[in-house]
Order: sequence, then C-alpha cells, then structure tokens
Amino acid sequence: MLADLDTLVIALYCAACSLFPAAAPKPRRGRPMKITDNELICLMVAQMLLGYPSERQFLPVAAWRLGHLFPNLPVQSTYNSRCRALSGKLVTLWRAISQELPGFTDQLSFIDTTPLPCGQSVQTVNRSELAPWCAFGYCAAHSRWFWGMRLVLWCGPDGCVRDFDLVPANAPEREAALTLLERQPIHGQLVIADKGFAGAEFEQAVKALGACLLRPSRSDEPNRKSPPIGPIRQRIESIVQTLKYQLRLEQHLARTPAGLIARITARILALNTAIHLNWQLGQPARHLSTYGH
Repeated sequence: MLADLDTLVIALYCAACSLFPAAAPKPRRGRPMKITDNELICLMVAQMLLGYPSERQFLPVAAWRLGHLFPNLPVQSTYNSRCRALSGKLVTLWRAISQELPGFTDQLSFIDTTPLPCGQSVQTVNRSELAPWCAFGYCAAHSRWFWGMRLVLWCGPDGCVRDFDLVPANAPEREAALTLLERQPIHGQLVIADKGFAGAEFEQAVKALGACLLRPSRSDEPNRKSPPIGPIRQRIESIVQTLKYQLRLEQHLARTPAGLIARITARILALNTAIHLNWQLGQPARHLSTYGH
C-alpha cells in the first residue's frame, strides 16, 4: 500500500461510509445530488492536504487530480453550501479516527493555543457574521494584535489532535484550556504546557482532574525548579506549524461561523487521517508532504 493522496482518500471514504451508511435519498426540488456527503468530506480533506484554501482554485485542480475518484464534482456554490452543513459529520469522523491512534491514549499530552485571524479590515470587523464570536487579541509569540479567535489544542505525542476548541481571541488561555481538559478523562496524564499557562490556580485545577502539569519556569520565578522540557515542548510547536504551513490554518477564508467550524475541523481531520495512515504503514507520523501532490 502506497502512502499517497489516493490511498488516503479511499481509506477515509471507507471510514466515513462505516459511520454514515448511505440512506435512501429524500425527495427534494431541483436537480438530484450526484455526489454524497461522504464524498464531499473526502474532497474537503483532500483540499486541505493539497493546500488550496480557496474553493474556486481547488475545484479545477480536483477535476484534474481526483477526477478518477470523483467524476461528478459540484459547482463552487453547491460545494460551499453543502460543506458548511457537514460540521457534525466532520467532528464525528475526526473523533472516531483519533480514538484509534496510539497518541490518543498516551499518558503524555500537550496543551496550547494559536491565533486564528478572521479579518484584516475595519469593514470586516463591523460587517462579518463572525463578529459576535470574534474579538481582538494579542499574540505574544509574534508581537501582534489580531481580530478573530484562538484555536485551543490538546494533542498526543504522535501529533494527533485529541480535542480542540474555538474561543474569542481575548479569552483567557488558562480558562479555555481548562474547559477543554475537563471534557475528557485525563487522570494520570502528564500535560506539557508553555509559560503562558503559569498560575497556581490553573495548576491546582489540573491536579484536581488527576493530571500533572509541567511547564517551563518564567523569568519572575527564580525559585521554581522545572526540568528541561525544551525538546519535548517542541512537539506541540511542530504540530502547530504543520497546521499553519502545510494545512494553511490561518488562510481559512471563512466568513460565517458554520464555514469556520467546517474548515477548521476539516484541517484537523486531515492531520489525524494522515497520521493514522502513516501509523498503519510504518511511516513518520506527521509526514504529510507525500499527500500534498
């Protein structure tokens, strides 16, 4: 079995069909649908792996690259509207694939947040349908302000995303991370975080959940002893970099809440699907470049 895009799409389609069996089509007005929801999910994942945030650019490439698998590609407007309605199925499929990965049950995990800009102009801020969910926030890593949301990630050591959440850009990182950790049983886990999660209350809250928080010491904590975790900490940084640069996380081009959720979930599903296939084939976990052409 080859580690290529065709193999990944076929494997993902089989997984989707096992979770969402084909049902009798419902009567509807207009032309009959020639492509199923499961096929659209596979197309969304392929779009993310090929690195085309724009649907207008992706569909012509899909006709050339994936036409032998999807002979009835929809037009852009249909593709856009139907993909936005697939958020629930994307989440269900992502969770099913994630739970099969070794990193999902590993006792080592990582927590972090990353900016998710949703607009660059005053007009966007004032008129966007995302405005009720977005806010202005500061990214210390890049010394910049942005308008949008933050993606909260809880990951396994193999790079799989165990859970994630979207919060306004000005939401406190520790509260957002704690909400995420409370949704899953983390008893006995060693959770690696960065300096931004410093705080006695947060550490006590994680301890109350049965886990242990490990983070680097800040400059204003000279008496706090922390083991050198730099090399281990780089894992979560590399996971975020994979999402940002290979899967174009910040170029999501979403204009509505439904579109944003669907596009972010599709990227995370693409990451975990690639890790799952690499794991089965004995390849490096986050080697995604083989699926990008």
